[in-house]
Amino acid sequence: MENTIFKEFFRSVSYKFRKENDLSDITWAMCQSCETFRNTFLKFFFPEIQIDGNVYIEREKSEEDSRPDFFIENGGVIYLIENKIYDTNHHFGQYDVTFNIAPSRFGYITNYCIDDEVIRKKGYRLHTWEELYNSFSKILTDNTEEVQLWHGYLEYVKNVCGIIKIEEPMKLDGIYSLFSLMEIIEKKLTNRKEDLFEVKLYNSNKLCGNGYSNGATGVNFELIYKHVQGENTPQIWGWIGIYYDTINPKIMMGFYNKSGWGKGYIDMLNNKELSKQYSFEKPYKEDSCLWFEMSKKLRSDFEECEDVTKQEAILKQFMDDVILYPLK
Repeated sequence: MENTIFKEFFRSVSYKFRKENDLSDITWAMCQSCETFRNTFLKFFFPEIQIDGNVYIEREKSEEDSRPDFFIENGGVIYLIENKIYDTNHHFGQYDVTFNIAPSRFGYITNYCIDDEVIRKKGYRLHTWEELYNSFSKILTDNTEEVQLWHGYLEYVKNVCGIIKIEEPMKLDGIYSLFSLMEIIEKKLTNRKEDLFEVKLYNSNKLCGNGYSNGATGVNFELIYKHVQGENTPQIWGWIGIYYDTINPKIMMGFYNKSGWGKGYIDMLNNKELSKQYSFEKPYKEDSCLWFEMSKKLRSDFEECEDVTKQEAILKQFMDDVILYPLK
């Protein structure tokens, strides 16, 4: 899939609107705005359906104690589709009974496998979001705009449903580099005193703000500015590490915008206009954090360097420039 503005838009949407209802709402909007997508979506669950020109799709139609995610009326025939992300509170034998339809007209889609042969034998249409992602990724239309819209939507589905598509062969010899990087960050860069500041390691193998992730690792550190002392000294904890869930891993620093974490650092910026510097790209705010990514130039120097000592100096330059940024 090509990188388009649609993909960037949907990728950003996936960071903020990633709940079960959000996925259903956006899928409904796709059906409303793109007839080709709507027809493909319905046929994914019900291959035999002959779609009427006046097909009607409603979100969360309420009937008695039932409220399916998608209520579809096509040529006077009712179909239902239910969406689940991690939630295992199922509605087999409930929604279909309430709306008086056969199980074969009740589609179910989850981001996990429902391993229940009894349910399958009753005729319910069970699918996973990964199956939909794989199926829709192979569909091409003549309409370039539609293709880009579909690709953007699939990027959203992939992020929200935790679909991992590993296409590059693994090279185990590169894993030692991750160990080396974290050793330098932990043992050297986050335990030192400089003229204007001091940093102390707080904890390791964490995300910014103390979370966990399979696709990133780093350390939280205490940051003390020596020129700001006394009762008004802000307590600041920052994060430095690497996100390796992409083909090109990113060396990052982050400050969680919460008291007792990185709010003191963010407050020191005094709402100044954030700008790109030699060592880092333009800072940005996401998921309650202020993020700094190592610049492409410095990243290139780091990767081309064959001397570990010089690589350590490059990491230190990046870290120091971020730390001193509010003082400029």
